[in-house]
Amino acid sequence: MSSDEVIRAAKTTKGGFTQVRKISLLDTLLFYIFRSAETTNKDITAYFSKAEKPKVSKQAMFKALNKTNPAAFPIIIRRFAQKFYSYHDYNTLDEYLVLACDGTKMDLPPTPEMVEKYGGYLNQYITDTKQIKKPQASCSVLVDVLNHVVLDALVRPCNTSEIPMLFKHLENCEDILRDKKVILLCDRYYGSAELFLYCMLHGYKFIVRAKSYTYKDYVCGIESDGEISVPFNKAWYQRMKRDDCKNYAESLGALALRVVKNRFEYVMSTKKRPQEPAVIDTTYFTNLVQEQFPSSRIVELYHVQRWDNETAYFDIKNHLEAERFNSGKYNIVTNEIYGKILCFTLCGCFYEAAGEKEVQKHHGEGQLRKYDYIPNMKYIVDTVRTEYRLLQHLAGSKSAFCGLEWSNYLASIIEDLSRRVVPVRPGRHYKRWKRWMQWIPIAKFRLDGRRNPPIEKCYKSNGYMTTQG
Repeated sequence: MSSDEVIRAAKTTKGGFTQVRKISLLDTLLFYIFRSAETTNKDITAYFSKAEKPKVSKQAMFKALNKTNPAAFPIIIRRFAQKFYSYHDYNTLDEYLVLACDGTKMDLPPTPEMVEKYGGYLNQYITDTKQIKKPQASCSVLVDVLNHVVLDALVRPCNTSEIPMLFKHLENCEDILRDKKVILLCDRYYGSAELFLYCMLHGYKFIVRAKSYTYKDYVCGIESDGEISVPFNKAWYQRMKRDDCKNYAESLGALALRVVKNRFEYVMSTKKRPQEPAVIDTTYFTNLVQEQFPSSRIVELYHVQRWDNETAYFDIKNHLEAERFNSGKYNIVTNEIYGKILCFTLCGCFYEAAGEKEVQKHHGEGQLRKYDYIPNMKYIVDTVRTEYRLLQHLAGSKSAFCGLEWSNYLASIIEDLSRRVVPVRPGRHYKRWKRWMQWIPIAKFRLDGRRNPPIEKCYKSNGYMTTQG
């Protein structure tokens, strides 16, 4: 965070963060990462007391926060990931890094500046941007799901598509992923020939869930697992926006894909009465070979590992409260989102270390435990954001460890986190749409309709019904 590259990117003016002041650039960046209180005054008191520095006024803090360019945080996130992989002590799947990308919408403060910078959705009632009362930002992260490390993050205007942001992720991470074996997991909104060509061109493997109509004339001939070849034509070349993918497509002449089909059955978790199992037919596109990755492994890899990308947004939005802002300024709001994403990466490192410690404790127990257990991410987030020695170490304080070694300190934290675990109950499924509830869920932050979907008031039944819109 103190590198010349970050300092240059963080400046909004030529003379920004050049003079010695009470609030340095490092203080500002750490404040964004570790802030957790309900008000800025509480955050200021907590931070400067932990950092053993004189407390500053709220006006001075807001001035420092607002003059920090949001371009600095993506650089820090990528450098963090680059440093993480330089130690060669990370989890892989058959020597593959398993990456997942997904997007989400962030609800922003309803200020004119947010509407101007990020915009929002238009409909039959809101026909002009000036009428938007709920601005939103498109957020996308590229996550290593085996190590809970964010490689890259983007915050863009509301109407930004997910695929261009994924291309930007991959371009930004070329140096990190060079000479590494990669498997990319994406949901059905990322299925495009251009993405497949880009991955093939750079040697990446991929598993992408297909929409029902994607290459349907070719997919219909596959029973469960097979190969298809989709020839390119002039219309395809004209639609392609990337020259490298277009040139590669012209050299190939056809898109070769492996198609895996699966029928997924599940029963809604309820204690009231037995229900008929729900059946879902799914299709996946991949370039992984069948000998190493049979169809059953493709399905398991997509549904089990990609879910960690979904839970990453849940942790960022709920545990880290990424949608709670104390300002309506563009720089502050954007930096707060990036700061929470970087904090999630820091917590993810402790999550993996605590998980390995927990496994070592109960190694060989097998059937003696009813469930598998994972670390409690909520407890990890609360611990990391309140540990004053960790903040002092990152702030460069010399009095952070009076006689206590850094390695022993980390070991004590990991030992504590490994004791705070929650069970993993596989096969749980809850009704999502058209579900009646007696009261509104109290959770403030909604995760794209999965945890707390939109609801409508049921006046006759004195309750609420979940809806898709």
